[in-house]
Amino acid sequence: MSAIKRFSLLIALCALLLASVRASASPPESFANPIATGADPWVVRHEGSYYWCRSENDTGVAICKSDSLTTLGTRHVVWRAPEHGPHSKEIWAPELHFLDDRWYVYVAASDGRNAAHRMIVLESETSDPLSKYTFKNELYTGDNIDTKTSNRWAIDGTVLEHKGKRYFIWSGWADERDIQWLYIAPMSNPWTISGNRVRLCANDDYIWERVGESISERGLNEAPQILQRNGRTFIIYSASGAWKTTYKLGLLELAGDDPLAPGAWRKHPDPVFAPTEKTYGVGHASFVKSADGRENWIVYHTKLSREDGWHRGICAQPFTWTDDGLPDFGAPVPRGRPIPAPSNTPAASLLTSN
Repeated sequence: MSAIKRFSLLIALCALLLASVRASASPPESFANPIATGADPWVVRHEGSYYWCRSENDTGVAICKSDSLTTLGTRHVVWRAPEHGPHSKEIWAPELHFLDDRWYVYVAASDGRNAAHRMIVLESETSDPLSKYTFKNELYTGDNIDTKTSNRWAIDGTVLEHKGKRYFIWSGWADERDIQWLYIAPMSNPWTISGNRVRLCANDDYIWERVGESISERGLNEAPQILQRNGRTFIIYSASGAWKTTYKLGLLELAGDDPLAPGAWRKHPDPVFAPTEKTYGVGHASFVKSADGRENWIVYHTKLSREDGWHRGICAQPFTWTDDGLPDFGAPVPRGRPIPAPSNTPAASLLTSN
C-alpha cells in the first residue's frame, strides 16, 4: 500500500473515531423519573431559569436554581427557622410566589407539634429569588378575623389571583380534630388575610377522597394548586392520604365570578391523576411550562414504597388539554421509563441529576 493510500486510510479512521466520540458525547433526548428524592414539589420559571422551592430538612427553606426542568440544580438555603418558638419545627411544603416586585414564600411551620401548624410568610430582601428572606407574618386562618382569636391548623397554602384580587387557599382543620378541608380567604396584601375563611367543598363526596379509599376512614383534601387557562380557573388538589398508595389528584372548577361565594367551586366526580400498579401515592402537584413555553408539565411526587410512610420521589411529565378544556394528565409514567425531555431543554442539563 502506498504512503498516500495509508495516509488517506488514517484520515478516514480518524474521522470515524471523531464521529463516534461526538455521538457518544451527545446528550440523551430523554430522562426518567424520579428526578430527585423528596416531596411536595414547587417549581416556577423566571427569567430563563427554573426555581425549585424545598423544605430544608424540616428546619428551613431552600431554593434550587436550574436551567432545566429535569434537574434541581444548585441549592441555596434562603431561610432557617429559629431554634425555638411557634415557627421553629416541621417546615413543610414551601411555595415561592412573585408578588408586587418581591418574592414570598408561603410555608407551614410549628413548634414541633403537628396540631400547632400554621401558615407563615417569608419576604425576599430584593427582587432576586435567591436573596435573603425574613419572617413577615403568620397568616390568620380561623373564623374570627376581627379579633384574630382561635387561629386554626393550616398547611399547603397557595395564592389565587382572579379578576384583580388575591385569595389564599390552603388545607386546614375546622377545629382541633385532625380532619383536613380546603379553605379560601381574601388577601389585602401578600402577607395578610383580610376575611374569614370559606370552606370550598366537602372532603368526602367520593370514596376515592377518603384515606385509603375506605368508607370507614375520614375524607382528606390537601395541597391545593391553581391551574388557569382560557378564562377558566381550576384547583387541582390531593386526596386520600399522602402516606398511602391511594394518594391522588382531584379537580375543582370555579363556576362563577366570586371564589368566596357558597357553591362557587364544582368538583369533578373522578380523580384526574390516579395511582397505577407501577406508580402509586401520586400527588401534591405544581405546573410549569417547558423552556420554550410550548409544553405544559406537571411536577408531582410519588411514593417509593408500598408500605405506609413518607419515602417519596419527585417526578415530572407533560400533560395536554381535552376538547372540553379540562387538563388531561394521563397516567403517571412508571419509574425508570424514558420520557422525552422538555422542548428546548439545554443539552448539558440532561447529563446530571441532583
